[in-house]
Order: sequence, then structure tokens, then C-alpha cells
Amino acid sequence: MHLSLSTGQAARLLDTNEPRLADLVRKGKISPPPEVIAGRRLWQAQHLLQAAEHLGVMSRQLRAKLAEIDTVAVDQSVEPRA
Repeated sequence: MHLSLSTGQAARLLDTNEPRLADLVRKGKISPPPEVIAGRRLWQAQHLLQAAEHLGVMSRQLRAKLAEIDTVAVDQSVEPRA
């Protein structure tokens, strides 16, 4: 299971706006593109890393946040045993 962010959440995390992220997807800079479910893009850590690199906003702090997001996703996917 992967923790997914909406485009708005991803934009806030990357300190940008939704149209800039949509432009990266449209121009093929994010590969594979975020999955679309019910008309909404679901941004995962791999997509956010690519976007941060293209936007020039990658930092240690951002990398740590993305690692934390991945860790939370892994923790949520592990079900307790009965």
C-alpha cells in the first residue's frame, strides 16, 4: 500500500501550484504519471521526487518528508496478526 497525496497536497508540499504540477505531467516529466482515480491524480513518493527534481526544490528536508510518507504508507499496510 502506498500513501497517496492529492495534487493540491503535493503542490503545498513542493511549495508550488497545481497548474505547474499538471504541466509536468502533461509534458511527460513525471513517468509513470500519477494514477487517476475518480478524476483525481494520486501522487506517491516516486512522483513527488521527480517533480521536486524538475522544479529544483529538492532538499534534505523534503527528502526526509518523502521518506516519512513512504514509511507511514508501509506501516499502514502491515496488518496486525490475530
